Amino acid sequence: MEDQEELAAYRASMYKIVIPVFLVISAFAVIANALVIIALRMTKVRNATVTLILSLTISDIWTSSIVALSLLYNSYLPIVKGTYPDPCFSLTLEMLRTGGLITGTLHLLLISIHHYIGIVRPYTDKQKLKNISFVLCVIAWLSPVTVLFSLACFIPGQGYHDDCMNVEFYHAREFRLSVSILLVLIFVFITWCYIKLLLLLRAQAAHWRTSRSAQKRVSRENKTLWTTILICSSFFIGWAPATIHFTITCDTCDLLRQQRFRVLFLFSCIQLSFILGKSLMNPLIYSLRIPEVDAELRELILKYSSPIRRLLCFENSKTNTPRPPSLKKIITPAERLLEQPSLTDEQSKVVTTDDSPLRVSLHQGSAITDSFRLADNDDTEYL
Repeated sequence: MEDQEELAAYRASMYKIVIPVFLVISAFAVIANALVIIALRMTKVRNATVTLILSLTISDIWTSSIVALSLLYNSYLPIVKGTYPDPCFSLTLEMLRTGGLITGTLHLLLISIHHYIGIVRPYTDKQKLKNISFVLCVIAWLSPVTVLFSLACFIPGQGYHDDCMNVEFYHAREFRLSVSILLVLIFVFITWCYIKLLLLLRAQAAHWRTSRSAQKRVSRENKTLWTTILICSSFFIGWAPATIHFTITCDTCDLLRQQRFRVLFLFSCIQLSFILGKSLMNPLIYSLRIPEVDAELRELILKYSSPIRRLLCFENSKTNTPRPPSLKKIITPAERLLEQPSLTDEQSKVVTTDDSPLRVSLHQGSAITDSFRLADNDDTEYL
C-alpha cells in the first residue's frame, strides 16, 4: 500500500514538471511547421513535390497536436488534477496517435517513390504526378485510421462496445508487434530505395565527370537526395524509440509492473522528446535545404519583424522611414528544388519519356552530353 502511495506521489510530481514542458515544445513544433506551410504556399509552386511536403508537414502538426492533447487528457489531468477521463475519448486519442505514426511513415514511402521516379524517369507528366500524389496522400491519411477504428468497432466485446471498458486488443502483443513490423518493413523499403538511388547517382557522376553540365545536374540531384534522406532520418530517429516503447508496453510485457515504473517513465520521456524533436527538426531541414522555403521564410521574417522593431524603438509608423532591404534570397533556376523551368520541345526530342538521364547516360555515347546541356533548365522534380 505504501509503495502504491509513493508511486502515485512520484508520478504526480514528475507529471507536474515534465508534461507542461512537452506541451510547450508541441506548441513550438506546430508553429514551426505552420510557418513551413505558409512558406510553401507563398512559393506558388503547385506540383507533386509540394503536395507531398505539404501533406507530410500537416502530418507533423497533427502528430504534435495529438501527442499534446493525449498527454494533457490521459496523463496530466487524471494524475495531477484527479479528473476521470472518458474511456472512449482516451481510446480515440490513442487510435489517432497510432494512425498518425503510420500516416507519417507512409508519406516518407511516397516521397521516396516520387524521388525515385523523378530521377529515373524525370519527364513523366507533371500534372499526372501531382494528381496521383494527391490521391495517394489522401489514402495515406485515411487508410490507417480506417483500419484502426474498424478494429475498435468490430471486435466483439472490445473497443467502442460496452462504453469502451475493454481495450485488450490495443494492448495485445500481437497488435503492437503487427504495427511495429509494418513500420520496419516500410523503412527497409525506403532504405533500399535510397541506397539504389545513391549508387545510380554515383555511377552517373563517374560516367560524366568530364561534362560540366552533367556534373551540375548530378550535383543538384545529389543535394535533393540528401535533403530527403535527412527528412527520413529525422523521422526514423524520432519514431524509433516510440515504436520500441509501443511494442514493449503490451499487456503481457514485464515493464508494466509497478516496480519498473521509473524505468518506463524515463523511456517514455525519451521517446516523447524524440517525437517532438523530429517535428521541430523537419522545418529546420526544409528551411536550410530548400532554397524556395528559405527565401519565403526570410520574407515573412522581414514582413512581421519590421512593425515590431518600429514599436520597440518607439518609431512613428506614419513617418516615411525607408524600408529595410529585403532578406529574400534571389534564387537562380539551377538552385531551385521545388520547380525547374519548363522543358522545350527540342529538349523533349533529345531525351524522351522512356529514357531518363540515368539510363541514357549509362548506355549511349557523346551525343547525350548535348542532352544534359539542354536539360539543365528542365522541369524535373527531384525531391
